[in-house]
Amino acid sequence: MLEEESNKRWQHFLLGDNDAYSWLYKQYVQILFRYGLRFTSDSELIKDCIQELFTNLYKNRKHLGPPPDNVKVYLFISLKNNLMRAIEKQSRFERIEHDMGSFLLEPTVEEQYIDDESHRNRRNLVEKILQVLTPRQKEIIYYRYIQELGIKDICALMQLNYQSAQNLLQRAINKMKIND
Repeated sequence: MLEEESNKRWQHFLLGDNDAYSWLYKQYVQILFRYGLRFTSDSELIKDCIQELFTNLYKNRKHLGPPPDNVKVYLFISLKNNLMRAIEKQSRFERIEHDMGSFLLEPTVEEQYIDDESHRNRRNLVEKILQVLTPRQKEIIYYRYIQELGIKDICALMQLNYQSAQNLLQRAINKMKIND
């Protein structure tokens, strides 16, 4: 349902409908922000990249090709590309600042006690299971089961062929079962 509405709004956006553009932004900004957190904890960088994504879409809408099969996947790929470029650019500058040392903000003892114990136990179990997975396996599990994307869309996001995606997903599931 969201996919169909998104495709319809995308087509209207390409024809110059600013309300459709606003709808797309409002519909996907939070989803994209949570997705960006998978790549970096720098929330300001994520916000900047999302803003850049939508600004570029608006500026280049007359030159965009036919509507994508899945607007969400298209936006995910675009945000991922923006983030990777920004992180690479940022890392060049951070090498210079590295000599200055780093400041880590650790949660206070009080904040740790506030955290619910059952939630902490569940989180620890999930983290323990996920520790055995490679980054690519974690990524495919996220796309398949958290974002509920189909294999075709995952292939586009991860730049894999269909069989490779199936194999990667199956290996990740088997690895989690063994280490459960």
